Amino acid sequence: MRKIHVVLSLHSTLLTDKILMRLAAVPWAVPGTPADVSVVDESEAIGPRTVAVLSSPDAVEGLVRLGVTGLVLADDPVEDVVRAIHDVHRFGGWVSPRLVPALLPGPPPATLTSRERETLRLLAEGWENAEIAAAMFITVSAVKYHVSNLLRKFGCRDRTQLVSRLGRPMSVRS
Repeated sequence: MRKIHVVLSLHSTLLTDKILMRLAAVPWAVPGTPADVSVVDESEAIGPRTVAVLSSPDAVEGLVRLGVTGLVLADDPVEDVVRAIHDVHRFGGWVSPRLVPALLPGPPPATLTSRERETLRLLAEGWENAEIAAAMFITVSAVKYHVSNLLRKFGCRDRTQLVSRLGRPMSVRS
């Protein structure tokens, strides 16, 4: 038997009641069956086999880092919550289609210069400032200037966050 936690703010009793009523009609989601589903407060269960019902997409990144395997928005249909619970139980995970954009890296801003694009590509490949400077025939301070502009344009605090938002290096090639 697998225990599945549905995590939401229990202040939302209407949503909690809707979820529990809908789950009561599903034979695989009743306590003591293959998927023992419990609705708990958002502070109680974080990790695998957890479906988080979110009020907004803002918390997605942090929940993914904590190992939550199901993500649904509170204003998604109750059927989506049930599907998320089912898919977390059967397949290991589920994400509301409305939350997918919050998980995917965005495209580079259209205002990147050719030097910034080249710097970004080399950063994504793991090159250091001195290596980038040599490859581009510019100074290390010019590389730092380009990196600083990229951080500002992408809204990142450091180059690690910048590269992690890009995903694969191919996404920055023009």
